[in-house]
Amino acid sequence: MKTDLVKKRMYTLGKYNEGWSGNEIARELQKPRSTIYEWIKRYSNCNKDMMDNKQAGMDKMIVDKKTRAYIVRVREKWDWGPNNIEGYIKVYAPKHIQRLSHNKIYAILVEEGLNMPIDFVRKTWGGKRFCRLHSNSLWQTDFKLLDNDNWICNYLDDHSRFIVKGREFSENPTHEIALEIFMKAGKKHGFLEQVLTDQGTEFYCAPVKGKVQGISTFTKTLTEMKIEHLIASKRRPTTIGKIEAFHKGVQYEAPRLGDGS
Repeated sequence: MKTDLVKKRMYTLGKYNEGWSGNEIARELQKPRSTIYEWIKRYSNCNKDMMDNKQAGMDKMIVDKKTRAYIVRVREKWDWGPNNIEGYIKVYAPKHIQRLSHNKIYAILVEEGLNMPIDFVRKTWGGKRFCRLHSNSLWQTDFKLLDNDNWICNYLDDHSRFIVKGREFSENPTHEIALEIFMKAGKKHGFLEQVLTDQGTEFYCAPVKGKVQGISTFTKTLTEMKIEHLIASKRRPTTIGKIEAFHKGVQYEAPRLGDGS
């Protein structure tokens, strides 16, 4: 089993160096695209022996002094955690700075004495399942960026998990598109009591320091129609987990279906 995994990782790196895209390798190996890119990131500088164990390969990776100093500076300046530092390095760091995983960044923070463990037990979120008793009581909605650089927006009924309306589009997501799809869904299936979204700027006007919090056009429109707009907490994707799961299925299954020709 372990040998087969090493072969797949070596195959991934070989094809990637030949110019294959992550999507092409994922389809060939029947693996999620995220897994393929994770292998590329983790094992690009590893030999075959280091691919036997994922963590062992990361532990043996040598981090140069410039990268370590860069991570320390980012931590001290913004007090970010490993995930935020990882994302920042990917986008903004100079090319000579190594691209490390958040686990490796965490290890560096611990070694540098910059880790700040909490002294209380974290509250568990997303462990409770919920489902409305009747259809057309609550719809969930969200935007999703696909591999072809198009967006999709769908409305899902919380009770039946039926997609009441949705479409794919190439322009950037806006509240106008969300409301357009919502109105078409309401005219076809009847308007409901509540709509649940995340805190995306298309749906929600987040509070800004020093300013009075505004009301988004999306929220205002629903309120005028006597429909309650429910908003998920920050970093809680499980709250709109049903529509997230549907979009994940679209992401992975759509390429297999082809164009229908």
